[in-house]
Amino acid sequence: MSSDWFIPHAAGFGPLVARLVARDVPGSIALRSEDNALLFSAAAEPRAVLAYSRGLFRLLGQAPGGLERGARQIARDGGIPARIGPAGGARGARGPRTFVLRSFGPDDPASLPRGQRAALEELIAGRTGLRPDSERPDREYRLQERSDGTTLFLERVAAGNEAVPRQGELPRTTCRLLAEMTAPLPDDVFLDPFCGYGGIALERALAAPYRFVFASDLEPEKAAAVKASMSARAFERRRKTIFAKARDALDGSAFDSGFVTAIATDPPWGLWEGGPGAAEAEGLVRAFLAEAARLLAPGGRLVILAARGAALETGPEFAQRERLDVLVSGKKAKVLRFDRA
Repeated sequence: MSSDWFIPHAAGFGPLVARLVARDVPGSIALRSEDNALLFSAAAEPRAVLAYSRGLFRLLGQAPGGLERGARQIARDGGIPARIGPAGGARGARGPRTFVLRSFGPDDPASLPRGQRAALEELIAGRTGLRPDSERPDREYRLQERSDGTTLFLERVAAGNEAVPRQGELPRTTCRLLAEMTAPLPDDVFLDPFCGYGGIALERALAAPYRFVFASDLEPEKAAAVKASMSARAFERRRKTIFAKARDALDGSAFDSGFVTAIATDPPWGLWEGGPGAAEAEGLVRAFLAEAARLLAPGGRLVILAARGAALETGPEFAQRERLDVLVSGKKAKVLRFDRA
């Protein structure tokens, strides 16, 4: 029997996430794809999507009319109690005891009137035997109003591939999506020449088989941070094929022409779009694109994250394959995929 599943993801990556779910969840059917979330149907719990999602939720019910009206209808839906699982499922030695009900508007957390919240909490408590506790919850339930006004009632099944990034670091799910946008191949020689703390390169190493992964940054301490990250158990069998080094992105002399098959990178933007440093950042990227044309083999793929308004000029060596308008830390950005002619 199939269930409906909801995964939030980095804003703007909807078309890519829909393709990835179709690839990773056999028999899945996309029900609704939005700017920052996908709702789909699948028979089994789709664990593979957690690498590029911000969580996995089971859909328990939905209603039109916005958050407050939707919450009232959901509380009266006689079919929902049967979909709320009993407390069961071990959590440590004691099992789950508490839950939290959170509410969100289309973009941000939103308050719910006390009476509506109490009705839903009573519904959940009656079915599960759990008690409300917003401080230390064992389970999370969520009311999520979508951009079309539909309100979803969700149960979190698993946390996503998300951690608080360091200053100037991309979230892990965004790194995975950028790596996946290169359409990974098992014989890839992958390069991120502006690697920062190495998120994109390391996610590419985890995403699919490859030949080599190279990560470089002008700042030695960031290259060292990539090497430190490789001590994690996930990279135990990959360390000999991942190379991190302090290197100028415009100096590709370490690589023969056509040696690299895929590049995904997040070069400097300047302080903000059109702000101080933006012109210099665009010039740096244009210079890198010329070097990338030499590095990439015919048919190679280049994915680049840039400010939404940045002018990225490529020569005839590249054909633009895809563009996604995305948000990164609240800033308007774009992701471009080019194929080497």
